[in-house]
Amino acid sequence: MSQGLASRTTASAQGTDAIRVLVVDDSSVIRGIVSRWIDAAAETTLFGSAVNGQDALERVKTDKPDIIVLDIEMPGMDGITALPLLLRACPQAKIIMASTLTRRNAEISLKALSLGAADYVPKPTSLGGGEAAEDFRRELFARITALGGKRIRRPPAPAPRPAQTVETAPRASAPSVATPASRAETSSTPVRSAALPLRAPQAAAMADDGTASA
Repeated sequence: MSQGLASRTTASAQGTDAIRVLVVDDSSVIRGIVSRWIDAAAETTLFGSAVNGQDALERVKTDKPDIIVLDIEMPGMDGITALPLLLRACPQAKIIMASTLTRRNAEISLKALSLGAADYVPKPTSLGGGEAAEDFRRELFARITALGGKRIRRPPAPAPRPAQTVETAPRASAPSVATPASRAETSSTPVRSAALPLRAPQAAAMADDGTASA
């Protein structure tokens, strides 16, 4: 498996939240140290590495990095020549120029910024250790995280707890009140008279008693 393919596989396994960085430098020592820095950091993952501009263009044919750390002086195709071609192949990628701090390289770096490079970081002549190497690492990562955005994978937030329900005592029902009958109901009920009419035989007997007494 090639180094570029292996790096892309690693980036895919770690997820897309990390900033994917392509390192382009002709020095195997510097390329190896910077690659290890990037692969070890929580916010970045190594997309791949290339020895010059032409190699970098081959790396980005099938997949695209987020950040490209591009050396200026390289055999074959140098960084200034590769810069516009990489921007055309990866329009979303941010390119950071990295070169040793000389007057000529400083002028070339200014030209690279005018051609579309996102930033520039001075590179020490040696990364074997010491304060210069640590300063370079710190400045490089400050630019990578600023341009690529901090996309560190974080654990998902805990699910919100359901709201607790408060049990309340049932409300007492109001006592039922008997309502008087309506006027319609009262008027429709027949009222029996207090004095009932006498039956016919009783009336005749009373009439006979009156006649007899007369």
